[in-house]
Amino acid sequence: METQERNRTAKGEASRQRLLAAATAQFARKGYHHTKVSDIVKAAGLTQAAFYLYFPSKEAIFTELVDSFRMKLATLAQSAGKVASLAPGEAARQIKENLRDVFAFLQSEPELTRIAWFESPDAKEMKEKVIALLSAHILNNQQAGHIRKELVPEVAACCIVGMIDQLTERWIVTGEKQPEQLTEEMSELLLYGVLAPYQSR
Repeated sequence: METQERNRTAKGEASRQRLLAAATAQFARKGYHHTKVSDIVKAAGLTQAAFYLYFPSKEAIFTELVDSFRMKLATLAQSAGKVASLAPGEAARQIKENLRDVFAFLQSEPELTRIAWFESPDAKEMKEKVIALLSAHILNNQQAGHIRKELVPEVAACCIVGMIDQLTERWIVTGEKQPEQLTEEMSELLLYGVLAPYQSR
C-alpha cells in the first residue's frame, strides 16, 4: 500500500510539473489573456479534469509560475549583500559572480523570464523591490568602502536593474549571448566606467 501511495504521489507530481511546463510555454507564446486552459492541457497531454485537480484556475497556475520566479530572483538579489563582508580585493570578483548568476538564472528558463520579468502585471512591482534591495546593499557596500560614496544608491540600483532588463530582453532570452559574455561586458561599464584612463573629471 505504501509503495502504491508513493507511485500515485510521484505520478501526480509529474502531471503537475507537465502542466506548469506547458503553461509556461503557452503563456510565453500567446500571452496570458489569449491562453486558455484547453491550450495548456492539450500541450501537456492531459485532461481539463487533471488541470483542475491541481489548479483552481488559469490565474492560479500563472501566479504560481510568477511566484516561483520571484522567490528565486529574491534569493539571487540577497547575494549582493555578500560583497560588504569581503576584503577590498575580492569585491570586483564577487560583483561579477553575482551578475553571472543573475544572467544564468534568467537564461535557464527564458520562457518563464519572458512571462514573469516582462509580461506579468506584477513585473514593475517586482523590479521596484529588486531596486530597493539592491539600493540597500549598495549603501552597505559604500559604508564598507567597496563603492564610491559619491554615488546615490537608488540611482545606481535603478541603472543596474535597467541594464539587466535591457540586456536580458535583447540577448539573454533570445540566447544570442551567453551569461559569461554579458557579465564581462556589463562589468567593464559597471566597474570601470566609460572614460578613457587619461580623462579627468
